[in-house]
Amino acid sequence: MPNNSLAVFAPVAPLMLAHLGFIKAAPLIWASLGGCVSERSGVINIGLEGMMLTGAFAAAWGADAAGNPWAGVAAALLAGAAMGALHAAACLWGKANHIVSGMAVNIIALGLTGFLLSRVFHALGNSPEVPSLGGWFIPGWNAAPVSPLHPVLIVTVFATVYLMYRTRYGLRLRACGESPSAARAQGVQVTRYRFAAVCASGALAGLGGAQLAIGDVSYFSVGMSGGRGFIALAAMICAGWRPGRAAWVCLAFGVIEALGERLQGAVPALPSRLMLSLPFLIALAMLALRSSSLRQPAALGRD
Repeated sequence: MPNNSLAVFAPVAPLMLAHLGFIKAAPLIWASLGGCVSERSGVINIGLEGMMLTGAFAAAWGADAAGNPWAGVAAALLAGAAMGALHAAACLWGKANHIVSGMAVNIIALGLTGFLLSRVFHALGNSPEVPSLGGWFIPGWNAAPVSPLHPVLIVTVFATVYLMYRTRYGLRLRACGESPSAARAQGVQVTRYRFAAVCASGALAGLGGAQLAIGDVSYFSVGMSGGRGFIALAAMICAGWRPGRAAWVCLAFGVIEALGERLQGAVPALPSRLMLSLPFLIALAMLALRSSSLRQPAALGRD
């Protein structure tokens, strides 16, 4: 076996793959946390892809306009929340089908960001370089840098789990997704809880977009979310709608993607498109294998 192939199986490979997997998984984790918050409240959210894409464009636009990447992070959070509010309004007050509304969010985001890219940046494919968050390289590691959003993400995972399972607000939120009639009988404003949950879902997905646009790189490109919102949705479902478990499943997808890239470099005969599609294939396999044992929130998609 050639030396470059042996490098894939070097002793440091597991730690390196874990590091690279976390870098790859970070946008997925942001979106999967948002999906858990929304769907545990009872609102199906397949618009995570569009919310992430909108957040990515807003991050690049805000960072460029203000000359400060943290302004881009704030813009991504607000833009994602706005898309979440649009989805929530359509589902909760417009009584739209949740899946149809989510797909509409994805389509609107793809068209809107492409249009605004040409208007704001006067570009068609990629925006010019914008201020990025930068990052820190781990000494002795020839790997991707850690951006300032990564430690924020770790804190957010623990905070989401705590909020969901250790607070009265989280109990009421989960009650809205399990038995809204019982929650209403206890005086819970189900519609308000669901609206807030979907807005928070969009904000978290928007931060995933910021991670892509100004955390990992320093530009926006058309469709740069690249299906990550759907992988995050699959991770959330495979994890049984539990945010902590969803983060671990996303990390597994990130490791698979990182491993695919290393194998592609070590074994040139492997088709590059096959390596790029590997996380999607694994996601489909996991959903197929776990579909019979999954229990969704009882009132998911229902009033």
